[in-house]
Amino acid sequence: MTAPDPEQSMDKYSGESYWDDYHEIARGKSIDQTIKLETWLESFRPLLEDLSGQAILDLGCGSGRDAIALSLSGFQVSGCDISGIAVEQARKLAVAQSQDIDFVQCDIARPLPYDDGQFAAVICNLTLHMFPASTANEIVAEVKRCLSPGGLFAFHVNATDDLPFRRKLQPPVHALGKGMYCFGRGQTMRFFSEADCRQLLESWDIALLEPVQMLSPDGEIVKCAWRCAAHRS
Repeated sequence: MTAPDPEQSMDKYSGESYWDDYHEIARGKSIDQTIKLETWLESFRPLLEDLSGQAILDLGCGSGRDAIALSLSGFQVSGCDISGIAVEQARKLAVAQSQDIDFVQCDIARPLPYDDGQFAAVICNLTLHMFPASTANEIVAEVKRCLSPGGLFAFHVNATDDLPFRRKLQPPVHALGKGMYCFGRGQTMRFFSEADCRQLLESWDIALLEPVQMLSPDGEIVKCAWRCAAHRS
């Protein structure tokens, strides 16, 4: 992996080659294992109860664990990711689970390949924080276009309190601008305050906005994030 230039402008983010390498390294986990390890999707289940059987998009789907879990629950699921390797893995895992899911490769920072109002909900777990603020705003605008009136947008993003943990996990660290960093071998990442989350959702009807922590088996904090959900106004 080649790290982005630490002096790069704030409109840059980790691209296809970085994420292909990432998913190649992560290759090999069974779908049963990845679903059992899932901790992010389950928190949104209560918000999805009234949408059973409807169309859902997993934005930044990676190797498909959230998409497959949703499909197994009866939703009509589509998924997209910048990594061709991730999409390949997702398709294979879906076939192994006898799930019919439309996975496509695309850069979610560009116009999404979906129709206006196509989805009842869009799920985006730990993806939006990979982009600078201006790009994240554009992505959210595209999400709104793809949602039906009143549709649900549910996502997690890194919190500002997560930065010390990330510094230890992925050195070296290069600051790219306000709240935006490049870690390790080239992963770009932004850290959100509550105000940042509210700004992102300023034209939405916010249903959920709360800080969350992940704990190690020893009870130590290992990750801090924001859990957000909002309806298209």
